[in-house]
Amino acid sequence: MSTSISGFVNEFEIPPLTMNESLAAMVQERPDEKSLSYYGKDFSYTELQSKIDICTRALLACGVREGDVLALCLPNLPAAVIAFYAANRLGCICNMIHPLSPPRLVGKHLEETNSSFLFIADIAVNKLRPLLEELKETRKMKDIIVCGMADDAPGWKRPFFKIQLRKSKPEKDLLTGLTPWNRFLKKAESVSKIPARSKDHRSVCAYLHSGGTTSEPKTIMLSDYNFNAIAYQGNQLLGYPLSEPAPYGKSMITVLPLFHGFGLCIGMHTCLINDIKVYLLPRFSAKAVADLFKKNKANYICGVPTLYEALSKADEMQEADLSCLEAAFCGGDSLTPELKDRFDKFLAGHGSKSKLREGYGLTETVTVCSVMPGEFAERNGIGLPLANIKMKIIDSESRETLPANEIGEICVSGPTTMLGYLNDEEATSHAIVSHEDGLDWVETGDIGYKDEEGFFHFKGRLKRTLKVSGIPVFPKEIEELISSLEQVRYVAAIGIPHPYKMTVVKAFVVAHEGTDLKELEKDILRLCETSLIAHAVPQEIEFRDSLPQTLVGKIDVKVLEAEEAEALSGK
Repeated sequence: MSTSISGFVNEFEIPPLTMNESLAAMVQERPDEKSLSYYGKDFSYTELQSKIDICTRALLACGVREGDVLALCLPNLPAAVIAFYAANRLGCICNMIHPLSPPRLVGKHLEETNSSFLFIADIAVNKLRPLLEELKETRKMKDIIVCGMADDAPGWKRPFFKIQLRKSKPEKDLLTGLTPWNRFLKKAESVSKIPARSKDHRSVCAYLHSGGTTSEPKTIMLSDYNFNAIAYQGNQLLGYPLSEPAPYGKSMITVLPLFHGFGLCIGMHTCLINDIKVYLLPRFSAKAVADLFKKNKANYICGVPTLYEALSKADEMQEADLSCLEAAFCGGDSLTPELKDRFDKFLAGHGSKSKLREGYGLTETVTVCSVMPGEFAERNGIGLPLANIKMKIIDSESRETLPANEIGEICVSGPTTMLGYLNDEEATSHAIVSHEDGLDWVETGDIGYKDEEGFFHFKGRLKRTLKVSGIPVFPKEIEELISSLEQVRYVAAIGIPHPYKMTVVKAFVVAHEGTDLKELEKDILRLCETSLIAHAVPQEIEFRDSLPQTLVGKIDVKVLEAEEAEALSGK
């Protein structure tokens, strides 16, 4: 194996296994180790495998067959993990849907994927009423399984979930025709044999939903091979050589949602096949995270920038001993140098020797493509490509590879490349393009550069590049600069119409409590005027108490753009 400057291997052989087979191999290797924990209730690998076996037989009893599409519209519950691997064992496709999606969007995802089974959480039943009534009336679903938040929780936690459910307890008429999770599992008693799947590890195993490389909603088809290309090098990212056995006793806080590639691949699958205990959290809570550090000495955490911002400010984290934390990874959105510096100091002040390490990825490649290696963790940037993955920067018009430090479009090639967009060959052909080197490259729609040492840096979305009087302006550059002011908590920059410049920059800013906003506005303008080209200096600054976020915690600039457009049309 050749190695990169980080000491990582550049390539390795990816085992020809399905995701369930990969998990089963770890069950055989370490049957008594703890695989999963849900609010303190632990599951050994043997216990998890037993539940997967039961779920698999229950699916067969319900008429599920290889190739069927099962929609998992669930938060981070043990049932979501169990159902995913059971479906994978049968050669089914898991359609991963955000559990907080509105009924119309869930219905759209079901229709487009031809899903025949739906798994939902009990707390979502009332919210999905219009859809559930339609599905029951039209019989579009063979079965709808309701998973309780308390189903696999320890006894002490169940009353809390019951109180929570009482606030939105579904009417009996709505529950009629739906199958509770535990009743569903009992159907397994009628099935004794589980047939082997005929589909290989390179066939579709999951549908994930994303904005695509052009910011248009897409359903992305991924295979077991795609997921395993990342999962089998998980320990290398944590500082352990691939040639050595997985260490014992490590654990990950999995608060990133499993419907997202980051949570599904890194937070669940990578951990489980590398004997890293998964602490499942169905929703972010600073107290719950703090407790996992204080009581359980969790070793790893992955999150988006807003999660780390919230943790650093949370009262519950101020007395936390983080000496157990060995690695913290950030992805899903751009990490500003200011936030990284501030969180690194927070970690050091709480006893951790680790630093926040940024990665880069997109759903078209499952999740992470590159990450900053541990020995370079003090650096800013998205690091180096993972093993078996190639990255380059091109001119988006000529497709020529650009030299070091020149900004262009980020391209990725490797075994994590999606199988394509569902029912959209044209969009697939625009996203995955064969270049002169003979390789198929994902043209990501993201812009960045590669420095002279080989490290990659993310600058923003190609679609977010603004043209001010014909001059390219990068919102991320503006956001990073304004974020460097200690009074600033969050910032988003967008383009707004201008009578002769066509577009100018407007900045939305959330300041820390107690900040003098008039003085801060002066500081922002002074900093921008001395650090940016004139075209990039915000012409408007709006202070807000909060900024809209997407379902995965990113600042939602589309909402801000829509609000501006609506305000303009009303004038």
